[in-house]
Amino acid sequence: MLLLLPQPSLAAHPSLQKLVDATEENGTLIPPPGTYSGPVIIDSPMTIDGQGKVTIDNGGKGTVILLDTDGATIKDLHLTNSGESANDLDSGVQVRGNYNVIKDNVIDDCLFGVDLQQSNNNIVRRNSISSKLHLGLGQKGDSVRLWYSFNNKILDNSTINVRDMVVWYSADNTIARNTGSDGRYSLHFMYSRYN
Repeated sequence: MLLLLPQPSLAAHPSLQKLVDATEENGTLIPPPGTYSGPVIIDSPMTIDGQGKVTIDNGGKGTVILLDTDGATIKDLHLTNSGESANDLDSGVQVRGNYNVIKDNVIDDCLFGVDLQQSNNNIVRRNSISSKLHLGLGQKGDSVRLWYSFNNKILDNSTINVRDMVVWYSADNTIARNTGSDGRYSLHFMYSRYN
């Protein structure tokens, strides 16, 4: 008789969402160093400062951080391992609000980097962004994607192994001093003016 013993499972990373939910509106969250599980939904203004010591791993599904508020700051985090759905725009950060700051983050192994939809007056600055390395160029996501988004500042980002940086139906954005390599178009405008 063969006796099969259960294999030890890898312990899941603690959820960052619990720490986010416990943070007061307009407060600052500095998580203890380490790796946390995503996804994370931020629906009130706050600052999350990883101080370069915090990773959020999404386990290969969905978007790592959904920023569904105004006036939040996400900085010095490592965001990794989003899903691969182009239809759902699986991203490191999806921005669905105004006056937010996304800066000094490393976003890798995420289909899209930072996706802004109908979101205005945000700052995306000094992020390092790369997509899914195993996908062909046409299947990779964009480093920064603006969709009906106005008066944003996209500054000093470094992108590698992404498809494009795209600006669709968006105006009055400042896009400056970004670098891109191993992609299709560094900057791709569609139906956008006054940028």
